[in-house]
Amino acid sequence: MMNWYYAEKGSQVGPISDDEFQSLVKKRTITPNTLVWNSTMKDWQKYGDVVKGGTSDAARLSSEATESSKNMTCVECGNTFPKDDMIQYGDSWVCARCKPVFVQKLKEGVNLPVAMEYAGFWIRFGAKIIDGIIISVINEMIEFAAGFVWISASNPSRTGISFLLQVAVTAAYTTFLLGRYGATIGKMACKLKVVTPEGEPISYLRAFARHFAEWLSALILFIGYIMAAFDEQKRSLHDRICDTRVVRK
Repeated sequence: MMNWYYAEKGSQVGPISDDEFQSLVKKRTITPNTLVWNSTMKDWQKYGDVVKGGTSDAARLSSEATESSKNMTCVECGNTFPKDDMIQYGDSWVCARCKPVFVQKLKEGVNLPVAMEYAGFWIRFGAKIIDGIIISVINEMIEFAAGFVWISASNPSRTGISFLLQVAVTAAYTTFLLGRYGATIGKMACKLKVVTPEGEPISYLRAFARHFAEWLSALILFIGYIMAAFDEQKRSLHDRICDTRVVRK
């Protein structure tokens, strides 16, 4: 097994094994600027330069350290943790706190939750743009049809009724598609789906409530939408209100 040496506070530390070296990389004790050396190298180099230079062992260690420190989402609680702090069962990852519950479910034969990949702000924004275009076309058609019913453009009742029709049609569009398919046309195009925290389809009632909860997200200067960019589970305000998640299919 190859031994490593590294410099710390002007002193040489080592020899240490590959495993110890990898552990120090994970802990950030060895950084890209740390001078390192092993028997395959002609001279001391910065660890970052060694990796860039393609030294096989260093590159391997760097890759393994990055992979092991990657955060994964617990299928039970939905929070993210480093992979080293979790257990893996198939494609599912479980944190230490949820492990007893998860193991008990395995023993009882309960259907296990599925790991979800939460949709980020920009892909959701793109889906919203598509839905906005579709709804705008529908609303224009409603306005055009209303013109045949109320010939006089100054008719005061025309504007109010036309507005109510647009609100009703938009709510029906969102509620039906989310309740039936879990996604509006825009979300379907972007391969997104609205689900419960457990990954189950949402009901028509929750879809209806979520639609009007979106009004609040928009009314507060769209901050409710922007929240999705900073939330751990990519939840917007209306997702929090209705306890929903938007995931990639």
